[in-house]
Amino acid sequence: MIRSKCWKVKKMFDGIPKDDDLELVDEILPDLKDGEMLIEALYLSVDPYMRIVLTESHIGGTMIGEQISRVVDSRDEHYPVGTFVRNFAGWRHKTIIKHENTRRMPDLGDLPLSTALGVMGMPGLTAYFGFLEICKPKKGEVVVINGAAGAIGSLVGQIAKIKVFI
Repeated sequence: MIRSKCWKVKKMFDGIPKDDDLELVDEILPDLKDGEMLIEALYLSVDPYMRIVLTESHIGGTMIGEQISRVVDSRDEHYPVGTFVRNFAGWRHKTIIKHENTRRMPDLGDLPLSTALGVMGMPGLTAYFGFLEICKPKKGEVVVINGAAGAIGSLVGQIAKIKVFI
């Protein structure tokens, strides 16, 4: 018997999320089958896109989101115990998952694993390629970032400072 906890969506957010919009519940997970692994979340994403994609159909289900996890038990020879993975298992402590639904973490060198959900993950890639490949800024141009307080905008500001102003 595998015990876990997960955040369930109780109701749609109305304005700023409130304590009673989500509920932390205990779960009992089944035993692992061949080809499956048990992962334990180390880091969960909290991103603005979640509000956009969260719909009425998510009520009663696990709160959506990406996570960085560690394999803690495995029946998959390609993912031994101790392997770090990223996946979209949502806001849950432990998950039984197959390798088709997860990706092995790349070696980030000295960077913390948590950067895979930020500067080295979706926000970082969006900021980097969105700004440099789509905007194609030139040295000396004025750069205005409408959402500079968010994860992507703050990274665009840093990239602009390095690539355009220095």
